[in-house]
Amino acid sequence: MSRDPYASAVSSLMYAMVYIGPNIAHAVGVLNRFMSKPGKEHWTTVKWVFMYLHGISDYGLCYQGRLGLDRVLDIRGFVDAYWAGDLDQRRSTSGYMFNLFGGVVSWMSKKQSVVALSTTEAKYTATTHASKEAVWLQRLCSSVGLVQRAIRIDCDSQSVIYWQRTLHIIQ
Repeated sequence: MSRDPYASAVSSLMYAMVYIGPNIAHAVGVLNRFMSKPGKEHWTTVKWVFMYLHGISDYGLCYQGRLGLDRVLDIRGFVDAYWAGDLDQRRSTSGYMFNLFGGVVSWMSKKQSVVALSTTEAKYTATTHASKEAVWLQRLCSSVGLVQRAIRIDCDSQSVIYWQRTLHIIQ
């Protein structure tokens, strides 16, 4: 156990994030950035996240559904980005999640490694990461004998959808 109580609290939240789901992933990611010098507002946020977790302690992920005779899965993804959300470095935050049988099976919330010049670029970067995860999920399904024809990824940006369709047609 760490001597620093803030680091210990954030690492406990990280552990909980792995088992609870994506609903606290963004908050834990932001709290993790201030590990070396946390302020009073960071401690307040840590307490709010713990209170939130206490309030949802009766909830859990519930997977519903059965494979048909054709053993075809229906994985669905959702992606979004928060443009220039980090006020210090002006970096955007990417996030995605994939559902299977009504429950989340894969998620990510992460600060982008490059500075995006527009919301479209930030969302395109997030969609690219989500697409790579979709390919991995599709290969995982086929390696265990399940069929996943195409994974649908929903994005709320028409410009990104147009951009990806145009690039797909060019290739």
